[in-house]
Amino acid sequence: MTEIVLWCIGNPIMSDDGAGPALYAELSGKPACGVRAVNCESAPENHLGPLKKNPPRRLVVVDAAEMGLSSGSVRRIGLAGSGDISFCSHGIPLPLLLEPLKDSTEIVVIGIQPAVRGIGEGLSAEVQGAVKAVAEALRNGEVDKIELYQENLSPR
Repeated sequence: MTEIVLWCIGNPIMSDDGAGPALYAELSGKPACGVRAVNCESAPENHLGPLKKNPPRRLVVVDAAEMGLSSGSVRRIGLAGSGDISFCSHGIPLPLLLEPLKDSTEIVVIGIQPAVRGIGEGLSAEVQGAVKAVAEALRNGEVDKIELYQENLSPR
């Protein structure tokens, strides 16, 4: 059983939505020990089969996510609550996509708040900084120290 699989999700020609593939590139130069990174780009469903055959102990999913936070903010998002978050590049809600794994694999979702949306290559400075911070958290085994997302439920 693989210890940790990292899904890097996003579309690199859609500005900050390319955060996941940028993380994959960042880790290619200096990998995180014990982490097998997969560049899912905008089709994570294409990578589900291998995980069903050989479930990892932990799946970490990183994607740009509209959380209503300041640009470049990074949050851990509970899988159950991730259906309410707008992930930029894929149409299948993560809870539905990852349903077959939830009993055999610990699933951690990490969202990065985009600054720039739309067609364009390269990341904003805020998201590039966030990608580097997530890479360091993975290298240092500190993913669980990333702040947990809390939806703002206060009345406006």
